[in-house]
Amino acid sequence: MTLAAKDPEERRRRILQAAIQVLRARGFSGTRVADIAAAAGTSPALVLYHFSSLGDVLVAALGSVDEQFYANLAAPPQPADPRDQLARMAALAAEGGPAFGDWQLWLEVWVRARHDQRIDDLRRSLDQRWRDELEKVIRAGVDDRLFTTNDPDAAALRLAALMDGLAVQVVLGEPDLTPEILVQLWLDGAALELSADAADLRDRAPTV
Repeated sequence: MTLAAKDPEERRRRILQAAIQVLRARGFSGTRVADIAAAAGTSPALVLYHFSSLGDVLVAALGSVDEQFYANLAAPPQPADPRDQLARMAALAAEGGPAFGDWQLWLEVWVRARHDQRIDDLRRSLDQRWRDELEKVIRAGVDDRLFTTNDPDAAALRLAALMDGLAVQVVLGEPDLTPEILVQLWLDGAALELSADAADLRDRAPTV
């Protein structure tokens, strides 16, 4: 990739794309501005023109991959049944390949959020967005008498935490936990949480 494009927004977009690729491959601690510049085919000075620090790059990278996740989630066809919606969310969150590079970005964010208020603010915002999406599907299932829970908000929080914990184990290379098994385990947890049929939820999940 080279930055022949002169439009500032296009340059920024392409630098961000290169930054995401490098962060996925090397992690935050193994990434230098020079690495991002090399991947983008530009100079470190131009990277720092658009992103004043590696922290800025991490924030922008996570925001970008999060937007892509929700764009994929909103893409047609949209399932009408909340059980299909929940299964689709599981599959998208647990996709192999680049998706788990994105979970690696989340691991970086969780560590740095303890010491960087701006990164912690982003973490809280994106966590809340995910829980809100889960809660919306849970409430729809309760309204349709497909799910049972007295507290959809708490159920969404527990399911979000379960996904985080399972994804960490996959990213760290737990041999008995593949993305496919993650989907199954998470849907089993959702079935227990929502008094749903676990086998039915598993059958509804798209292939990872």
